[in-house]
Amino acid sequence: MSAVQVSIIIPTYNRATYIGEALTSIINQTYIHWECLVIDDGSTDNTKTVVSAYQDKDDRIRYTTRPDSYPKGSNGSRNYGLSLAQGQYIAFCDDDDYWLHDKLEKQIPIFQQHPEVGLVTGNIEYVNSDGLRTGRVIKQTGNHGYVFEEILLKNRLSMITPVVKREVFDKVGLFNTNFVIFEDWEYWRRVAYYYPFYALQDVLACVRKHDSNTSLIVTQKPSEQFVRYRKLTKALLKWGEHRFTKADIMLIDEVEIKRYLQIMQNHCPNMKDKISFIGHISINNITLGLKLFSSFIKSKL
Repeated sequence: MSAVQVSIIIPTYNRATYIGEALTSIINQTYIHWECLVIDDGSTDNTKTVVSAYQDKDDRIRYTTRPDSYPKGSNGSRNYGLSLAQGQYIAFCDDDDYWLHDKLEKQIPIFQQHPEVGLVTGNIEYVNSDGLRTGRVIKQTGNHGYVFEEILLKNRLSMITPVVKREVFDKVGLFNTNFVIFEDWEYWRRVAYYYPFYALQDVLACVRKHDSNTSLIVTQKPSEQFVRYRKLTKALLKWGEHRFTKADIMLIDEVEIKRYLQIMQNHCPNMKDKISFIGHISINNITLGLKLFSSFIKSKL
């Protein structure tokens, strides 16, 4: 096995159909100093058989199952993978997506050129269920520099694109296993508090759109968007309890109100819907509801 610089973690569950393409894209990387840890979350299909065939071809691939001491779900598997990882950089690939062959070759040198950055990311392109590229590119070039405020408002990174310094996890902590939706957004917010990001303008990875995408369970109902965002804010404030300054907390509060105003603008087409949304928030948190109402009046939405 070559010297490990990058540990690639793939959490998987019943993805025998797609995981081979993910592993092929990793084996084909032009940067060769990696290990790939496939963490199975309890698959009942032949995922293990598929992965074992790739493991036989390349001893840099390791297959293991998530132990019961780690919670179920992708974040539990990622955290277990981190406990096994030997690399000084960490990367993630979802089991139904794949990387372009020069992804790591483009990202790793950035850390030597800019040692202050915590992660290096780039753009993604959507592919269809058969893995064919669609030309629909999602640019992540806005994730450059200190982007804590920007990433509070909107998740601007995919899970499969960044390469992260190992030291980031020592400083920021592991993934929050209480999150299934927005589990990546919750983590990138914490990273952005301490570290600048570096965003390449290249497409580095492809995200597959198919009928069993986890993202399909997310609705755009304003009340549900509020619940999801409020959970993010509460988790961040808990993590930052002994880290955040008063100014940090004020910023988080301001951005949260801004997020809710955006939801109102985009998903509450009439005044009745807007007032209903404010009322829903007020029932859950009267202080937050009053702040939103005040901001709404000033905004003239």
